[in-house]
Amino acid sequence: MNVARKVLLAAALLSVFGVVWVWWNRPERVDMAAYVPADAVVYLEANSLPDIVEGLTSTEAWRELAPAAGAAGGWGRAGWLGRLAALTGVGSGEAVVLARAQVAVAVLGFKAAEESETAITFAPRVALVAETHTGDWRARAAVEKLVGDFARRSFGEPAVVRKDFDGVPAVVWDEPASSKRRLVAAVEGGVAVVGNDESVVRACLDVRRGARQSMAGNAQLEEMRARLEAGGALAFGFAPQGSAAKAVEALAPAFVNGVSPESRVQSMLATVLPKLSDQLVRGVGWSARVAGGRVEDRYLLTLPGGLGERLRAPLAPADSPARGALGLLPHDTHEVTFYNFRNPEFAWRGLSAAVSSQVDVSSAALITLGLEALVEPYGVESPREFLRAAGSEVVTARLGEADEGKVLIVEVLDREALRAQVLKQLGAGLRPQQFGGEELYVSPDPDGGAASFVGNHLVLGAAPDVRRCLAARQEGRTLKEAAGFRDVAGLSQPAALAQTVTDDREAAAAVVTSLSRRAGAPVSQPARAFYSVTETRLHETGFERRTLSSFGQFGEVIARLGRGR
Repeated sequence: MNVARKVLLAAALLSVFGVVWVWWNRPERVDMAAYVPADAVVYLEANSLPDIVEGLTSTEAWRELAPAAGAAGGWGRAGWLGRLAALTGVGSGEAVVLARAQVAVAVLGFKAAEESETAITFAPRVALVAETHTGDWRARAAVEKLVGDFARRSFGEPAVVRKDFDGVPAVVWDEPASSKRRLVAAVEGGVAVVGNDESVVRACLDVRRGARQSMAGNAQLEEMRARLEAGGALAFGFAPQGSAAKAVEALAPAFVNGVSPESRVQSMLATVLPKLSDQLVRGVGWSARVAGGRVEDRYLLTLPGGLGERLRAPLAPADSPARGALGLLPHDTHEVTFYNFRNPEFAWRGLSAAVSSQVDVSSAALITLGLEALVEPYGVESPREFLRAAGSEVVTARLGEADEGKVLIVEVLDREALRAQVLKQLGAGLRPQQFGGEELYVSPDPDGGAASFVGNHLVLGAAPDVRRCLAARQEGRTLKEAAGFRDVAGLSQPAALAQTVTDDREAAAAVVTSLSRRAGAPVSQPARAFYSVTETRLHETGFERRTLSSFGQFGEVIARLGRGR
């Protein structure tokens, strides 16, 4: 046999060996729901971290912002290098574990994180479970290194204690200053469990041993996976029936503080929301994928049988949504929401009646009060009468990212009726001021707000915000002229009940800053605006919400980790 034939034979044998090696070591996808307890309040799964990296680095925002931050090259290579490590198992232990891991996150409840004489805050009890598709020894070393490094970045110099969880080695990292924050990690059979307390780690280990029921086979979970096409998504999340009330009960204080500064309104909403969630929400689902250079987050909230169909008539969208408010909002408005109802008053009455029919008598009595509390910050005391005098166009806006208050703009149908309501709210006997040729009513109370009738629209809000809207209209610097805004706003489908457009520049820059190799060097915001757009639609089984943004929920997680939160 000549040398050439020997070389060809050796090459062929090496190729066959390589193919067999790759086939033998390839990770086989598992159902991560089989690794978390059945009573988890929230369940999230991601089957490929390299796919997520590749998806995020393919977005328009990344391509524009990453080069200047020095982040494009490293993260651009991370995706395909991760695929190679996942396929072959070749690389450092940490690289292989991250590349091969299927990850699930389970929230197993909430615990009181801080208590004072006036407030109690709650923190989720969270477990991260990773099927590393790697040998036990290699996985344990990699996980302890990764979690230990994260603990040191977050806690400073944590106290480290090794424990034994019924034969499974575990490591605990405690924050030295207060010992309130903790990380716990255990690895068994190549499956890593990391949690913020020992109980959640033990719970997941019990599922693995068969001592506790898993979430696998949950009919609601499988239905939500199918409806949100989870098989082709980068990530998927699910909250089963009954979980929403637990989450809302814990998170309601933070939410209601942002809705209204008034303690009476906050107290009412904090009482109503958990009850409504428990009786009205059958399940919640979420999925994320990349579409058209943006991250698409889809949410599905399912309602009790028949409620979706009952809401169809009152919440019917207008055939041709009006956009006159664009000419009244400053060009740099941070966030604007367009509500699209054929008849806003009918929508208000129908929503209240339909929801009240699904709950007990005591809860039904609170629903109307709760709905009224939501619009009270805009200076609207009688929503039904107010909406009866308004046209189909209803818009709310937050002019700046840090602004707590919002502006409400409605089309005028009955000017005299609206004027009477405005004067009653702001103060009887008020005389209009002139601002740029428009009527402006300002309450003598510093917190009383202001109102202005501009053409066929009424603008309500804090006095500085209303004046800013009038000035923008006078100067011709409104959203109507904002570059790119109309293109994004046009992404909404006609059947959308509500559409929110948000300036996404600062959020996008924060994500790239967190991933930048140049530590401490913030990424400057792009000159042109990045807008995210969210649309909400009604289906027979519930509400669907779709958001297109720079980095989606992935960006929120990355930015929070970058801030050490």
